[in-house]
Amino acid sequence: MKKVLVNTALKNYQVLIGEGSFKSLPGIMEDYSLPGRIFIIIDKKVDSIHGPLIRNVLDSIAAKKIIWTAPSSERLKSFKTINRIFSYLVDENFGRDTLFIVIGGGTIGDVAGFASSIYMRGVPLIHIPTTLLSAVDSSIGGKTGINFSGIKNLIGTFYHPELVLVDTGFLKSLPDEELVSGFGEVIKYSYLSDKKFYSRLIYDYNSLLEKDSEFLEKIIFESAKIKSSVVTKDEFEKTGIRKILNLGHTFAHAFESNSAYNLSHGKAVIAGIICSLFLSYELKLINKDQLNYMLQLPLKFRSSIKLKSIDEKETFRLMHYDKKNKDGEIRFVLIKDFGEILVDVSVDRKLILKSIRETKKILV
Repeated sequence: MKKVLVNTALKNYQVLIGEGSFKSLPGIMEDYSLPGRIFIIIDKKVDSIHGPLIRNVLDSIAAKKIIWTAPSSERLKSFKTINRIFSYLVDENFGRDTLFIVIGGGTIGDVAGFASSIYMRGVPLIHIPTTLLSAVDSSIGGKTGINFSGIKNLIGTFYHPELVLVDTGFLKSLPDEELVSGFGEVIKYSYLSDKKFYSRLIYDYNSLLEKDSEFLEKIIFESAKIKSSVVTKDEFEKTGIRKILNLGHTFAHAFESNSAYNLSHGKAVIAGIICSLFLSYELKLINKDQLNYMLQLPLKFRSSIKLKSIDEKETFRLMHYDKKNKDGEIRFVLIKDFGEILVDVSVDRKLILKSIRETKKILV
């Protein structure tokens, strides 16, 4: 089993990665001396596919348990869901000796993370991500959130889990669309490190849809190391270093909202990265050769991302709600080279709209 240590001021925890690792959960809970009352949230789709395995492992844990299955949807990320969770816990007299276990993707992980961070002022949490997107990104770093007034992740907390357990066996049941979505964040990480990771991804990207175990473990391990390094240096986005993790996301979150969340987060990130590359080129941060090379990897997945219905002006309006903005101005994360990322870049409206148009020409 591969291990990545996440060191933060609030908590140190491990990301454990390996096929079949979910079966180790009871032993891991003993090792960590975790509470004996467990609230388990499981993605309905995951439960329909892996239910027997999940129940078999959970049944071997001697503890009082509430198991709740929920559909994975952005609509789940609301105060209504939080109220339902708290009602279950209060009705069953669950106190501070409660452990949250979330088995699913980033959406359910965000909700469970937020609920666990504020129930009884915070109870322990284990993330068991079952999508590539949550395995490489949302389960690591302590960000939780729910949507409010149509704005993604407007309300949330920083709250770290006790551990993240990634069983790549869960990922093998994912449809190609989900794997591509998750790969969007992996692509992002490749720009944040040296050119070697990017080059390897271009060479090996076909292994993604082949669901090659070694490839999946490798990209999750490398992505987790990069994210852990960034989070360690800037846990609460105070120094600005952690903002590099938002490369492409100013565009991406607006694309998601503009599409009424019909465009998945990971695919929106790929589109957002392409926009950011065009914008970096327009600002002369990168030259034409760099642009063309940096576009090679995200464009491998162009056929699965459609922006035809995305309205440019509405996308621009939605960008004004981005949490990175300052003084009413949209601020971007842009690139000068691999591993050389700029944050808080203010850009003229015309160039922003031009970058969206250039991206839409490709993703029709």
